[in-house]
Amino acid sequence: MDNDEFPLRAHESDEKAEEFMNTNLEAKAKKYKEYEEAAIKLNNLVFDTKDCPFYVHSFRIHGTQKTRQSLFESVVYSALQARTLGSIIDEVHLAADKLNRLDIFKHIDVFLDKSSDPLAQPGAIDVILSTEEKSRFWIKTGTEIGNDAGSANISLNIRNVFGGAETLETYMSAGTQTSYVFEFCLAKPINGNPDSKVDISAYRLTKNNQSFSSHDEILHGIALRWRVLSKLGFHELTYGTSWRQICNIAKDATLSIRESAGHSLKSSVAHTLVRDMRDDIMLPSRGYYIKLFQELAGFNGDVFFVKNEFESQINFPLGKGFIFSASLRNGLLFPFKTQQSKISDRFFLGGAQSVRGFKLNGMGPREDKKDSLGGDAYVAAGVSLFTPLPKLSRHPVKGHFFVNGGSLMQINPSQRLAVSLNNLAKMPSVSAGVGVVYRSSILRLEVNFCLPLIATNTDKLKKGLQLGLGFNFW
Repeated sequence: MDNDEFPLRAHESDEKAEEFMNTNLEAKAKKYKEYEEAAIKLNNLVFDTKDCPFYVHSFRIHGTQKTRQSLFESVVYSALQARTLGSIIDEVHLAADKLNRLDIFKHIDVFLDKSSDPLAQPGAIDVILSTEEKSRFWIKTGTEIGNDAGSANISLNIRNVFGGAETLETYMSAGTQTSYVFEFCLAKPINGNPDSKVDISAYRLTKNNQSFSSHDEILHGIALRWRVLSKLGFHELTYGTSWRQICNIAKDATLSIRESAGHSLKSSVAHTLVRDMRDDIMLPSRGYYIKLFQELAGFNGDVFFVKNEFESQINFPLGKGFIFSASLRNGLLFPFKTQQSKISDRFFLGGAQSVRGFKLNGMGPREDKKDSLGGDAYVAAGVSLFTPLPKLSRHPVKGHFFVNGGSLMQINPSQRLAVSLNNLAKMPSVSAGVGVVYRSSILRLEVNFCLPLIATNTDKLKKGLQLGLGFNFW
């Protein structure tokens, strides 16, 4: 055979391959066009008939073994009341979304079909849900970093405990400041709504406060919570009872800390409202955040107070990678039936995530320039300017200029409350600085050079480099 024939045959083979590819692409394009036209026709048909009278004749669920029928009945109730095709499609979509967010199914497929029941009236539709349940048991491990502290945790969980999307969680954690945490929690959605849950928990918590206040604190408690998402934001209503113990007093602890040693029993009801409209919780470029907290203690036990706290933050872009951020926080603890609040209930201020340029909980009242005593009222504010860095504009790294300030004090029971609050605004501690901020996938890292500008004689300063790790920064 002549070798000169091979290039010709190779050329012919390439032409055939190219012809086959073109034919295949044309066939695919034709099928895609047919599919697109069919989808448009179906869309138009649904739109034209969305106001026509229809009703759901039956709901059929396939693939469930552990989930109770009553859970599905609660979720699909609104769809059963729909009387037009458009409203049925919308309600079924919402029901499928609710079931998906209950986190007990791997997938949920929805099918609508004309009712197969010969006795069904005209306009009857059967809705078929095809599901697959997730594994009931799962383990989660992780780390938490924030407020100059870190911890490792593990949680053992059981999904769909009683068939109504309940979750049973056993949570254990150990860290630098929170030495040990053990919590047992059973949560249940109300009427199958993932945005409204009630849970009951029992916990034990040990806090290591030796670095700033020469003592440890042990808490044992139970709590009943209702958590719900509304148009205003996320609400949490809690009734809890906790037994607190101030213990492990250091040998060189001050007199105030020694007098605080012992037990106390707090029974309180608390409400928290959070509205978070930021585009990112760790390094937002736009949006605002508001948190309101109120607590009333004194139903049982020996602790009596009213406590309020307000937090806010606003962020907006200035263009070309520049971001401006401003925050304001304040809190008030007002004891009644007693002349003085307990150290377990007071506010503490200062640190890389609180007021930069000051040590962790290093602001406010202090005895013998050693132990931080906390305060009954505080105010803190800050402004930050985040800037792009040369050659790093595509990375989650920003330059950082900031000014922080705050004041923390104890209320004098012999003075009028207005006088004490007026003094709070007259004695601010202020710092300024510059640094670099990095936003990773799990936390935010700040490295700042801080310069305290104004401070009281009881403040503990952090001049120079200060490292911050966590999620929320002010």
